Amino acid sequence: MPKKLRGRATALAATAAALILVLTACGGEEPAETGVGFEDCLTEPTTCNSGPRAEGGDLVWAVGGKWEAWGQADIYGSSLSTSIINQPLRPTVFTYDQNGEIHYNDGIYSEGPELLSETPLTVAYHLKPEATWGEGTPIGLDDFLWHWKATSTDDAQCAGCTPATEYGSHVASIEQGEDDTIVVTYQDGYLDAEWYAAQVITHPAHIAEARGHADWRTDPEVMAASVADFSENPPLDYSAGPFKMVEGALGDYAKYVPNPEWTGSQRSTLDSLTLRYIEGADAMATELRQGTVDGAAPSSFDPEILDQLAADPELKYSVAPQSGWSHIDANFDNPFLAAEPLRRAIFTAINADEINARAYGTAFEDTETMTNVLFRPGSEYHTDQIGDSGLGSGDQEAARAILTEAGYTWDGDALLTPEGEPVSLRFRTGIEGEAFTPIIQDLVITYLGDLGVDVKTDPIPRGELNTVLEARDWDLILFSWIETPLFASSAADYWGEGNHTGFQDDEVDAIVAELATTLDRDKAAELNNRAAQISLDHAVQLPLAWTPQLVMVNRDVVNVRDNWATTMRVFYNVGEWGFLEEE
Repeated sequence: MPKKLRGRATALAATAAALILVLTACGGEEPAETGVGFEDCLTEPTTCNSGPRAEGGDLVWAVGGKWEAWGQADIYGSSLSTSIINQPLRPTVFTYDQNGEIHYNDGIYSEGPELLSETPLTVAYHLKPEATWGEGTPIGLDDFLWHWKATSTDDAQCAGCTPATEYGSHVASIEQGEDDTIVVTYQDGYLDAEWYAAQVITHPAHIAEARGHADWRTDPEVMAASVADFSENPPLDYSAGPFKMVEGALGDYAKYVPNPEWTGSQRSTLDSLTLRYIEGADAMATELRQGTVDGAAPSSFDPEILDQLAADPELKYSVAPQSGWSHIDANFDNPFLAAEPLRRAIFTAINADEINARAYGTAFEDTETMTNVLFRPGSEYHTDQIGDSGLGSGDQEAARAILTEAGYTWDGDALLTPEGEPVSLRFRTGIEGEAFTPIIQDLVITYLGDLGVDVKTDPIPRGELNTVLEARDWDLILFSWIETPLFASSAADYWGEGNHTGFQDDEVDAIVAELATTLDRDKAAELNNRAAQISLDHAVQLPLAWTPQLVMVNRDVVNVRDNWATTMRVFYNVGEWGFLEEE
């Protein structure tokens, strides 16, 4: 491995802050004079583990997701793993910090998006004239046009494409404005309360042409071929971020060097950054202790690993609830679960507080049980949506009363439907490499067994969650959604037409339609909260907790910190990572 620069920071281990959540320290030594470490994350969440950076060094980071595509425009590249592997070079519009405040990409834009008109919705993007694709070509109109076609669901724009988003489906025109301004006009009647957060470019149009797809503007099949090309081949010939990729093997590693044409405020001091796929937190920690990697932020981990990290003075780490929130959902296609009384009884019998304490509490003792599926406590939009409903209470007596009133009976310990059929359900979770999930699975089996429900488990193979969800190949399922401060589309994503549970409600559908007609963020929050409340009233899902996540780094790595407000987590400021400058 390349030689790394080593500093003399004292090893520290503490928790990162996530807004107003109460956090507990993990352990470690006294802070160095530089303050490098995670000890200040509670009070200074946006600057903790900061310090002066040395010039140079080769930083190697372990990533836990095995990416299966390089591109960002189609569904094959829409995975979190692909987004992370591309983060050092992709043309992001903005990011949120740990305080939930938005920051626009000052390497591409001279200012944030500007609302020109509400009818039709028209937005101006002010490009920096010096913003390029890393090889001298300015970012410009064609790049916006390419992305529009790539994310359109219209075969006349992109033949047979499966876009990662439906952004292009709502666009009416994209034109060059004055100077370096690009003007996006949406279709009549379309509104979005979070219009300022749209992803408007992903790939360089001129590189599509250089790769042999010159007719992408006029030939939808050529356009589709250019989308596939970006997904299948590593981005070695362009960059719109602080780094340029110089080597890459799909699902294995990507090596970056600083982008000399980058003009953003995130300026790297590194000689190189390598992202390596390593499966599992234990293997990551082993590589970290051996010095072959400099850090990792696994999506799951066994709490026992924390003792190992705390015992090593060369390391520092942080544990805190982050962007993922776990929940148990019911499949409405299942004939048993199509009956609301059974769903309600099941979610009443499950004890959410006990699950959170016995599973997530082993890593983070102040884990909070969720009472709102969209907004955290302290948010101006937070309301208690659980209240006295009994959902997640673990009240077996109340659960049995719900069933008795609905005509269910018991034959010995076995629950029978009103028609006399024994209730049997298949519960699916992804337990491979997980520490918390097996605990939750066992508890749910116990709760439902006490209720008389026969539960069969069927583990989800690693990497197949999306396939299982889309096929609705489950009765009950445990997984996590990723939360960000953006919420305007939540009702449509979670409970709208074609959602993964099969739940359908006319009032929710009306809310989804209304959300597409407002720019009022307060109203959008109210509407989304109403849709969430309806889903809970119908016992569609049971929210559990924001799941604790781990960041572990060598003691001399600075400016790495977790960020609950973005799916990128630690990668939100990857251009600022570095090694501590020696005194």
